[in-house]
Amino acid sequence: MLGAFHRMNQTMETTVTFEYGPLTVEIHARDDENYQDEILDLLRFLENHQEQFEEIGVESEVAEMKSDKTGTVSLDQFEDGERNEEDEEEPDSTALGSIASELQLSVTNLKDFLYVDSDGDDFPVIYVDEFEDIGERQTDRQRVASLILLYLWHECYDKDRVKSGVLKDALELSNVSSSGMANMYQGEGDRYFDRRGRGPTATVALTPPGKRQARKVLRRLANEKKES
Repeated sequence: MLGAFHRMNQTMETTVTFEYGPLTVEIHARDDENYQDEILDLLRFLENHQEQFEEIGVESEVAEMKSDKTGTVSLDQFEDGERNEEDEEEPDSTALGSIASELQLSVTNLKDFLYVDSDGDDFPVIYVDEFEDIGERQTDRQRVASLILLYLWHECYDKDRVKSGVLKDALELSNVSSSGMANMYQGEGDRYFDRRGRGPTATVALTPPGKRQARKVLRRLANEKKES
């Protein structure tokens, strides 16, 4: 398990304990202090250094925050809740605005290689030709592109699940072959994608680790684009 939060409320103080493998971090705050920003900073740090933690044997699955009053909440739900509060305070009129804010990138940077339809009619598109290579093998290219496309549908189109046939068409539209697409769900793909159903009714969505991986891939591609 990636980690867990335990929140303890005392008379005038809130204590949040975060456990990540052998790492334990405590955050203390008075009742009138906002400690959520510190939690989000910690989450982003762990997300950005996830590969290093995996190299030393710390497993990464869905993290949770436990509270004796509110029950158990996944960290992705916690992050989504915080992002929704930020969006309400500072609304962004651009379709890619929420992703740009989350990744601390400019919308212009994302528009250099991504397209989303603000009306929600057209498929999202990745301009893969803007990059020398998004993967060594076809399976890798399909997996990377699918992570991004499904994340765009989730963030910009408010669609958690997409028909597998629609994802296939979106891959082709992004100039990524969909041939042998089932192979991308094997290995690492099993952690990133949640498939349901068969045939024309089959759908696919990102798992919480899949959403985190999609954000990591978007950051990498955005940085590569800026440096090119």
